[in-house]
Amino acid sequence: MTKKRRTGNLYLRGNVYWLKYMVEGRLIRQSLDTTDRDEAETKQKEIMRQFTTADLVSAHAIVESQLRSAENKALTATEDANPPLAVADAWTAYGRATNRPDSSEAMIYRNHSIWKRFISWLTTEHPNKTAMRDIDPGAASAYAQRLTADQVTASTFNQHIAFMRLIWRCLAVPIRSAGNPWLTIGKKRLQRLANRRHTITPEQFANLLKSAGDADIHDLLFVLGLSGQRLVDGVMLRWDSIDFKRKVITLNPRKTARTGKTVFIPLLPALADLLQKRRDMVAGNLAFPELAAAYDRDSGSVSKRVQAVFTKAGLTTTEHRPGVERAIVVYGAHSLRHYFATQALTAGIPGEIVKRITGHSSDAMLEGYEHVDAAMIGKFAAKLSKGKPPAALPAHDKDILKKIHALAKKQNGKNWKTIRAAIMRRSAP
Repeated sequence: MTKKRRTGNLYLRGNVYWLKYMVEGRLIRQSLDTTDRDEAETKQKEIMRQFTTADLVSAHAIVESQLRSAENKALTATEDANPPLAVADAWTAYGRATNRPDSSEAMIYRNHSIWKRFISWLTTEHPNKTAMRDIDPGAASAYAQRLTADQVTASTFNQHIAFMRLIWRCLAVPIRSAGNPWLTIGKKRLQRLANRRHTITPEQFANLLKSAGDADIHDLLFVLGLSGQRLVDGVMLRWDSIDFKRKVITLNPRKTARTGKTVFIPLLPALADLLQKRRDMVAGNLAFPELAAAYDRDSGSVSKRVQAVFTKAGLTTTEHRPGVERAIVVYGAHSLRHYFATQALTAGIPGEIVKRITGHSSDAMLEGYEHVDAAMIGKFAAKLSKGKPPAALPAHDKDILKKIHALAKKQNGKNWKTIRAAIMRRSAP
């Protein structure tokens, strides 16, 4: 580049003066940020002075520096106009993301709880990290360590980390981060516990109902025990889901709502009677409107009320087990699902149908099973409606029954009066 060509040329872009000059064949355009000709000429001289005495290598270095400066200014201007995603806006952005999973309401509620817990930690420990891309692997590791220090279960830990990976993956474009900081956090090995929750006996179920002082909680426990529903589905039970004529409850469980799977539950006689009475007393389409409203505000509040009834009935709801840091819930609303399954099997409903009613089995596990629909469930409910199976007799009553049977076999036209008197004496209360 000759000295002659190192003076540059001024030109106007709108009302603002720009400087154009060449350095070894590279055209440089630079705004002088002024509308005044004299000020523009002064800036021109200052900029071009560094080239008048510089050698070739120095000239290239100057140009590269100016190009980087221009790129940084352009990047800054772009981010000012379209800033990277803020932590405060992330949950809303995730809800609008078209690439996120189509989760059930229960899953969305759980993920929101996970997010709120993370935000609470971040606000306390790293208040200066306001953009999502500020969260680096170090911060992610620190949060994982906090979860461990809080002694969350392995399942809860894995759920938290999995959702963090998910939200960063779904929002990668607006976050504008170099990578996903949560990918370095490993999963914790789950401890498989047989019979994590205990089932309950018919006697315990009866005592549980007696211990429920609140009418809504009493009826909810009755519904859960005689339908095998999860707590949320029992609380949100709608009248338009119940076919009293066909004796069938048709549900799309909240937990599996995204799969669109429908379950058909037999409407047993005692349950039908209770629900008919509630329908006469309750307005609207919800069987438990007050509990549903409470659950919407805080799902844990309804669960705690149910747990309180178990405690009142003399059932210890938690238990410590070897190798597990925190106490495990062994009695609760979920126990009533096991109770229903046991009673349904005892009543003669095939195991594969019980699995379809409770929704325990996956589609793969159901391969080869017969088709189960509302009509079939209605037939089972009608069969059960003909009467309750007789309760087992105590040993003493069985002995009396044998003696009465023996006397009846001896009865004839001559001794019938004597035999009848003996039977009456043995069967008298």
